[in-house]
Amino acid sequence: MTADFEQLIYNGEMLKNSWKNQMKHFEKFASNGTVDKGVIDFITWILTTNNSEKLFAGSSMWNLLISKPKNKKLNYQQTLKIQFDNRTSLYEMEYSDWDSIDKEDDYEKAIIWKTKCIGIELPIKFLEFIKWNKNWR
Repeated sequence: MTADFEQLIYNGEMLKNSWKNQMKHFEKFASNGTVDKGVIDFITWILTTNNSEKLFAGSSMWNLLISKPKNKKLNYQQTLKIQFDNRTSLYEMEYSDWDSIDKEDDYEKAIIWKTKCIGIELPIKFLEFIKWNKNWR
């Protein structure tokens, strides 16, 4: 079953609003100490770039999920996940391409790019990812 928001045609303003909504979401969790504030700084930075009008921001649990719409509709097949690891105090960025595998059991093979960094490095690592992933430029 597909949710209503997955059927929408997304324009730049709607995509930018997805980032603003995630900002509120993560600020709420940061205020009670559930998430690290580095992700809020990253979202703030994204909102100053034109990427906020090209990419969709979502979340699952305490992870930021970024996808690029395909034909102006949401596309979760290729997603960049940013999560904070409390054990190491590092952010983990993982890009998954579910179209690259044939079976769900091969989910680990769907992760085709990943890196770790501290919060202040998130924009730099994101730009490295964009440089690597020509489809997201």
